[in-house]
Order: sequence, then structure tokens, then C-alpha cells
Amino acid sequence: MSEKGKSILAYIFSWLGGLIVLYGLKDCERNTKFHAAQAIVIGVGYILLNIARRFVPIPFLGTAIWVIYLISVVFGIIKACNEEDPELPVIGSIAKSIFGNKIEG
Repeated sequence: MSEKGKSILAYIFSWLGGLIVLYGLKDCERNTKFHAAQAIVIGVGYILLNIARRFVPIPFLGTAIWVIYLISVVFGIIKACNEEDPELPVIGSIAKSIFGNKIEG
């Protein structure tokens, strides 16, 4: 499978796909690992925000969280397809701080 395909699958399958690509596949390039780390951050962030929103009674907050999740995934897939620098705003720096050693190593 191509590096582009691995990156896209990581975003499509969210945190689980990211974990598989980041830790399960050993022959990935740095950009593919970075996309996988961002997919994990996006997926886990979505889950945590959905849990937190249950305690905050703001109308349409769930819809806003879902839209942000969807936009993040789409931008990640677009960057993977265009083979651009994989770093997404905010998400990329979080992914670097959490998975920095795995991405570089």
C-alpha cells in the first residue's frame, strides 16, 4: 500500500486507524506517521469533547464538535492526497508533543 493510502486510512478509521498505521506498520515514512498521529489526536479529541459536552447544556454544541471533527479529517485527507506538509494547525503541535519520538524515530 502506498504512503498516501496509509495516511488516508488513518484518517478514515480515526484513532484506531492511526494506531494501526503508527504502531502496526513498520515501514512508514515520517509524513505517514505524522498523519497517523494527527488522526489519533483528532479521534481521541472528538471522543473527549463529546463526553465533556454532556455536562454542558449548550444547544448545538454536539453539532459544532462534529463539524470541527469532520473539517479536521477532510483537511488531513486533502493534505495526504496532495502530499503536502502534513501538519494541521493546533492538531499538529499536539501530535508532535505526544508522539514526537515515534514520528521522528
